[in-house]
Formats: sequence, structure tokens, C-alpha cells
Amino acid sequence: MSAVAPQSPSEVDLFAVADHEIDAVLEEAGGDAREAIRMLLRDLAVMAADADAAASRGFLRGRFSEGWRRPRTVDEL
Repeated sequence: MSAVAPQSPSEVDLFAVADHEIDAVLEEAGGDAREAIRMLLRDLAVMAADADAAASRGFLRGRFSEGWRRPRTVDEL
């Protein structure tokens, strides 16, 4: 068994997935790896659609209507 060098805080993977989480997904899919991948891809698609619908494209680009824009202050002019 080889030892793994400790990672510095800047190298830590914040999105690392533990083995028990993978096991839980496989168990939910009845042990079928293809079904597990299908479930995960569908979940990603649903989350992407939710995120896309959660924010106005105009707001994100700064093109919201003048009536909804907060009044400009003197130091912003």
C-alpha cells in the first residue's frame, strides 16, 4: 500500500466524492452502473435547467429596465 502525500489547503478538492456516496448511488440504481450514470446525468440536467431559470438573463447582463434599477448616486456618475 503506497502512502499518499498530504495535500496543501490550495490543493484540496472541494468536490471530492467519498466511496460511501458512490456506493449509495449504485445501491439506489439497484447495482446497475449504467442506470446510476443515467440518474446522475438527469439530475445534472435538472439542476442546470433550474439554475438557468433562476436568474434573468437581462439582470445578469445589467440590462434590466430603468424603473427597476436602483437610483444612481453622485459618486457613481
